[in-house]
Amino acid sequence: MRTMFIFFGILFTLSNAEFQVSLLKESDGVVTGRFADSLLLSLPPCALATQSVTLEYNNTDTNESKTLVNIFKVLPCRFRRDIISTIENNAQFTTSRNLGYQVTNLTTGSTYRFQYVVGAEKSNILEVSTRQVKDHNQIDSGLPACSGAMMVTTVILSVSMFILLVALIFTVAHSLGGD
Repeated sequence: MRTMFIFFGILFTLSNAEFQVSLLKESDGVVTGRFADSLLLSLPPCALATQSVTLEYNNTDTNESKTLVNIFKVLPCRFRRDIISTIENNAQFTTSRNLGYQVTNLTTGSTYRFQYVVGAEKSNILEVSTRQVKDHNQIDSGLPACSGAMMVTTVILSVSMFILLVALIFTVAHSLGGD
């Protein structure tokens, strides 16, 4: 029964969406669209050119809702759309590609629901989570203990270095005393 409600809920959401929003992925020209405290969203279609974009989202873990009003204007179709821009330099020319919108200041490891509103049109609701990361202060970077193999290797290298040093001193002393 619950599965049926979820299915119809998703179907209802998609049927009311006038355009699709998605998380940027590798095929869009980025390594990842998910970060610890931000996400990269695709842009509204260029058919909505020159209209202001509002982004509504909420943190499903804390039920905190936010609305970012007039965050950018949809660019015309003749240009690649904007906001995240990559630049490729060649000896002869520079190419600029515009990819998507980066939502920042999000909470690590939280799930969010995003929806663009452009004029009277709304996008689908995109549910996505930020990456869960470990606090860098909690990472143990020290070596917990030396293994037996490390000790044997250290002893062998130390003894070898001592033998080479004695041989060098003997060779220098022998060559000076032999004349």
